[in-house]
Amino acid sequence: MEKSKKNTPSLQELNLVDRFLFDEVMEDSSTHRDVLSIILGRDISLLNESETEKEVRISSLARSIRLDVFAIDENQDVYDTEMQKVRKPDLAKRSRYYQGIIDTGILSPGVLDYNLLNNTYIILIMTFDLFGYGKYCYTFKPVCQEVPECILKDGATRLFLNTRVKNEAEGSAELVEFLHYVENTTDQAAQHSNSERIHRIHKRVKEVRQNEPANKKSRGK
Repeated sequence: MEKSKKNTPSLQELNLVDRFLFDEVMEDSSTHRDVLSIILGRDISLLNESETEKEVRISSLARSIRLDVFAIDENQDVYDTEMQKVRKPDLAKRSRYYQGIIDTGILSPGVLDYNLLNNTYIILIMTFDLFGYGKYCYTFKPVCQEVPECILKDGATRLFLNTRVKNEAEGSAELVEFLHYVENTTDQAAQHSNSERIHRIHKRVKEVRQNEPANKKSRGK
């Protein structure tokens, strides 16, 4: 037990790719809003408080899921933001399962109009390129194979972000800076950025790190 305590990294050593720091930082709804706004390239106004480690269950027989950060905006759009540090072979299908469970929990029993389903965004921030095309972001929406310009407007969007982005010129400079910052969550990285959102995110990171004793206690639970 003593050895385990010694091997536990301090908050000063963690980056946002580490789930504990990620969850602690993202519990602040204004910070989660800034992160979503950077990723989606538009201002997001969250309606409710962000929930971390939200467990979603639909029955005692079905497998439950635990969402890293869950929130709903003023348009009733639903956001699940996941941090994925370890490459696993089932991530694509896991995102499909998460989508299904979230959808099942949205509609009340007896509702017949499926148009009442909220728009949903499942966002995975990963420390690797899952698909191998060198993109900083892979956005998936259902498209007709026979008619590529025909998009199935079912309101579901899944995004896979790659913090190891190489082709920085192809996307938003703010998003690229954020993805680098996620892996290297330091004062220097934040100061190097021109993004006010990233500066605010780092301010929240420093607040969490300053609360190190309390956070150490909570990690031991």
